[in-house]
Amino acid sequence: MTTSLPFHLLNAFVVESNLHSGNQASVVIFPDSNDVRSKDDKWMTLVARDFNYSETAYVVPISLDEDGKDGKWYLRWFTPETEIELCGHATLATSQTLFLQYPNLERIEFETKWSGTLTASKVGEKQVEISLPGLSKETLSKCGIRGNEDEIKLLSKSLGVESGGILGVSDCLFSSRRSLIIQLDESVDVEGLKVNHKGLAAVADSMVVTQVDSSRSTSKELHINSRVFGPGLGIDEDPVTGSSHAYLAGYYLASPAYKYLPKELREDDTFQITIIGHQLSSRGGELHLRLDDGKVKIIGEAFEFGTGTLNA
Repeated sequence: MTTSLPFHLLNAFVVESNLHSGNQASVVIFPDSNDVRSKDDKWMTLVARDFNYSETAYVVPISLDEDGKDGKWYLRWFTPETEIELCGHATLATSQTLFLQYPNLERIEFETKWSGTLTASKVGEKQVEISLPGLSKETLSKCGIRGNEDEIKLLSKSLGVESGGILGVSDCLFSSRRSLIIQLDESVDVEGLKVNHKGLAAVADSMVVTQVDSSRSTSKELHINSRVFGPGLGIDEDPVTGSSHAYLAGYYLASPAYKYLPKELREDDTFQITIIGHQLSSRGGELHLRLDDGKVKIIGEAFEFGTGTLNA
């Protein structure tokens, strides 16, 4: 007889005024590593397809200390099509799920297949801080360039903007596939982009479109707008994306793309700057970012809107 498994449904990186914003994730919790389904990639992919959210997280307990304040779990992420190397919003959702289940829990370590050890901790009553890896120094050193003009023409057509609205295109990898950071001029209406997803897929598997929002930026605080597309990963548009913002933190604060910051922020110590990310998808979401010794600290809120059990 198959043992039923609990699952939790959450909105991650919600905007404070709307708990039904953010990116949806399902979190499936195995009782222990002896459950054969925890090693069955095909089963996990099929279940992720059934949920049909951009990501489903699977967690296996490793250890919990005597006072219940520190715990370790093994964590993996699946889209409806494939396993991926990193997912920020599903990590936030998983962290919130575990914090709700274990009231004494204050700090979590996640062991992952490709992204090393990730951490999560409580911030006040509602928010959670997660630590994610950012882009490598080598990749960051090549950011902030204009890019290939032929590709810029294809991208401008697929995004519905003038080629002059694209300031630069920077290459990076996401889940071992080509990804792009596309810097837009502040005059472009990011929320109103009319996107041709097939056109984008012809250039790269995934991409984050970003711009500085000088109108909201203040001393020590950089506001950015973004949207994220993953046609090569089975996701036309991701509502709110923690991993892309982990990349954007280094992109804006530790690469030649620093030139896009407002002048008053370019004179500050980058480690003192907080980035407020506004992902302008139809659901919308908000993230707070800080660089921290090679990793990126991301603070956000996750709302659990449902629970249930898997019967197969």
